[in-house]
Amino acid sequence: MAKCLTIVNDAKRSGVERELRRQICDLGRRMYGRGLVVACEGNLSARLDADRILVTPASVCKGHLAPQDLLVTDPSGAVIYGTGRPSSEISMHLLFYSLRPDVHAVCHAHPPTATGFAAARRAMEEAVLPEVITDLGSIPLAPYGTPGTLELCKGLKPLIPRHDAILLENHGVVTCGQDLTTAYQRMETVEQFARILVTAECLGGPHVLSRADVQRLIASRPSRASFPESRVELTLEPR
Repeated sequence: MAKCLTIVNDAKRSGVERELRRQICDLGRRMYGRGLVVACEGNLSARLDADRILVTPASVCKGHLAPQDLLVTDPSGAVIYGTGRPSSEISMHLLFYSLRPDVHAVCHAHPPTATGFAAARRAMEEAVLPEVITDLGSIPLAPYGTPGTLELCKGLKPLIPRHDAILLENHGVVTCGQDLTTAYQRMETVEQFARILVTAECLGGPHVLSRADVQRLIASRPSRASFPESRVELTLEPR
């Protein structure tokens, strides 16, 4: 009986991994097709279980990934299965998984407008769009660290517990979520918000919502307990 259960569990794990490999390849093509990454930029990962992370390889265009290209690592980043090297940003992904038990996917890209904010050393913390407030709260700026190093992780560490989207100074954007689709869609949201902020500034500046407006938005969330107001460190209009 125990042997049968082991076989069934192994089959389920194998099926889940196949699906996640397919999703990562699909989202890699979407990131590349939307111009969120070019050449071999960006990386995606998913938590398979407590001991295994599925991650994109280094130096491979995310628009041309095949399921067999992906690597499986342990929580230290050592490759368990696959050939080649894991993404150079594997340490950043592992930091999210170690600090956030609720996170099961991480997406890193260089969306042009949002990365422009990061290059200008500007966080995206204005209380402007209800959809951004209720899903992401504020989008802070992590201090610059050499990509692929622990220096980058050091600047991210205090921000990860409270934020699902973070600008990386002079580098790009990283988002996370309970699944791959959520992590990727948050990347799209950050880029869309950046474009809207630039447009609003060209038209005289965005109108910022009041604290009362923001509190009503937070109260309307079904999962309010998991999104306390302390996470929404926004620039507010005092009215």
